[in-house]
Amino acid sequence: MLESLSNSAGQYFTRAALIGTGLIGGSLGMALREKGLVGEIVGCDHDSGAAEDALKKGAIDRIADTPVEAVKKADLVILAVPVLSTLDLLREISSAVEKGALITDVGSTKAWIMEAVETILPEKVTFIGGHPMAGSEESGITGADPALLENAIYVLTPGPQVDPVEREKLSAMISEIRSQPLILEPLAHDRIVASVSHLPHLTAAALVQSVAGTDDLELVRTLAAGGFRDSTRIALGNPSIWRDIFISNRWALLAALKRYKDCITSLEQHLTALSPEGLEEYLQQARDYRRTIPHRGRGILPEVFDVIVLVRDTPGIIGKLTTLLGEAGINIDAIEILHVRELAGGSVRIGFKNRDTRKKAIELLEQHGYSFHVK
Repeated sequence: MLESLSNSAGQYFTRAALIGTGLIGGSLGMALREKGLVGEIVGCDHDSGAAEDALKKGAIDRIADTPVEAVKKADLVILAVPVLSTLDLLREISSAVEKGALITDVGSTKAWIMEAVETILPEKVTFIGGHPMAGSEESGITGADPALLENAIYVLTPGPQVDPVEREKLSAMISEIRSQPLILEPLAHDRIVASVSHLPHLTAAALVQSVAGTDDLELVRTLAAGGFRDSTRIALGNPSIWRDIFISNRWALLAALKRYKDCITSLEQHLTALSPEGLEEYLQQARDYRRTIPHRGRGILPEVFDVIVLVRDTPGIIGKLTTLLGEAGINIDAIEILHVRELAGGSVRIGFKNRDTRKKAIELLEQHGYSFHVK
C-alpha cells in the first residue's frame, strides 16, 4: 500500500513549499530531503537570513522571496509558522495554491484552524492539520536536526471531507521520516495537549517566576539542583511561539489550569492541617500514576525493556557504556540520562527491544561490575 502512494523514485510529492524554516520546519525539511521523499523543497521565511541558513543546512533546495511564489506548482505546502500567523498565511496563499495540492501545518493547536480553513481555501485543495510533538531548548534553524522528529508522535487531524488516499499518503511519508503518525479529532487533540504539553510549559514558567523575585537569587542559582533544572527545562522554549500556543488553545488550557489549581489547593490543605497521612497518600497516588506512563508512546511505539544503570559522574562514562554494549553486539534502542547528582553521579536508562536483549545486557553489566536495577 505504501509503495503505491509514492512514485518509482520513492517520492510522495514532486515539489514541496516549506513556509517557515525554523526549528520544526527546518528539521522537517532536512528529514524529507535526507530520505528523498519529495522532488524539490522551495523554502520561504520572513527572515531572509533564516532561509539562507536553511539552504546551507540542506533543509531546502532553493529560496522563494514570498509565500505566494513558494507555493506555485507545489503539490505539498507545509506551514511551519507561529500558530497565530497560520490563518493570515493561508489567506495570503489561497489564490496561488495549485488545484490538487495538499496543505498541512505543524502548529500545536488544531481545532480553531480546522474550523476556519474551509472558508479560506479554494475547492480541490486539501488541508490536513499536523502537529509533530517534538521540540528543543534550541530555537530557529540553527537547532534544526532531522533526528528531532525520529520516534516523535506526529498528530494528524484530517477533516471528514478529506480523501482517505490523501490522508494515507501524508501518513506514509511521515512514517518514512521515522515519526509515528496518529489520527485524532481536533478538539480531542487540543484538550489532551493542553494537559500534557501546554500546562507543563506554563507551570514551568510559573515555577521559575516563583523563585526569580526572591531576595536569595544568587543562592538559588547556586543551590538549584537537578530536580529544579529538570522541572523547568521546558521554560527555555521560544516565548513568542508559546505565547501564540497559549492564546490559541486558551479555553482548553484554562480548564487544565483549573484542575491543576485544585490539586495545588489539596496540597496546601494537607500542609496547613499538618496531615502527613494525607500528604503521603497524595504523593503515592501521583507516583503510582506516573509509573503507568511509558517512556515511549503506548500503542504507537513498541515497548522498551529498561535497565537503570548507576554511574559516577566521570568524563566519557556514557561512551564507555555504549561501547561495551556495542562491541558485544547488543543494540541499544533508547538511552536517557535520568539525573546526575552533583559531584557523585547519577543514573542512565538504557532501553532494549526485547527481554532477551536486556538479559544479555544485564549479564554483561554484571561481569563488568556496574550497579543497576530493572524496572
